[in-house]
Amino acid sequence: MEQSQNYKLGELIESIARGDPSAIAKIYELVGKAMKATAYTYVKNYADMDDVVQEALITIVRKASQFRTNDNASAWINRIVSNLAKNKLSERKRKREVCLEESFGFMIEPNESAIIINEVFDYLTERERRFLIYRYWYGCSLSELGKIFHRSKTNVNYNLNKIFEKIRKYYKK
Repeated sequence: MEQSQNYKLGELIESIARGDPSAIAKIYELVGKAMKATAYTYVKNYADMDDVVQEALITIVRKASQFRTNDNASAWINRIVSNLAKNKLSERKRKREVCLEESFGFMIEPNESAIIINEVFDYLTERERRFLIYRYWYGCSLSELGKIFHRSKTNVNYNLNKIFEKIRKYYKK
């Protein structure tokens, strides 16, 4: 990044600290692509990348008053994005996210995903849909699902396996 652009970035951060929320849009114009690239380097997933960048922009606004004028503004922002991306990875590991395709036992092409998910949801009961939504949309662990559905962790795992078996049978027709 050029020195003049880095200086401009520092000025924008200082503007936010003084109460100008519109400066965040200008920061995004200047370094949004770099923020996305940094986030994607860690999370390897576009949805999580967007979440990290959005959270980084919020963090920049919240912590703008902590920015020191002589600091490298680009490095400061990059550190925020990197730390948030690392946190996202830790959260993902903690919740042990599993991709839906792996659970079904077959791979889904990206352009087919929406059609297949709609077919699957039409085939499942309301309760089975809720299990999948909580597990894969909200990223709940087996223990968390147990608390939500008032079941043991073992019973939750059994239910999920039954759902996946039902889906596999549906697609083997």
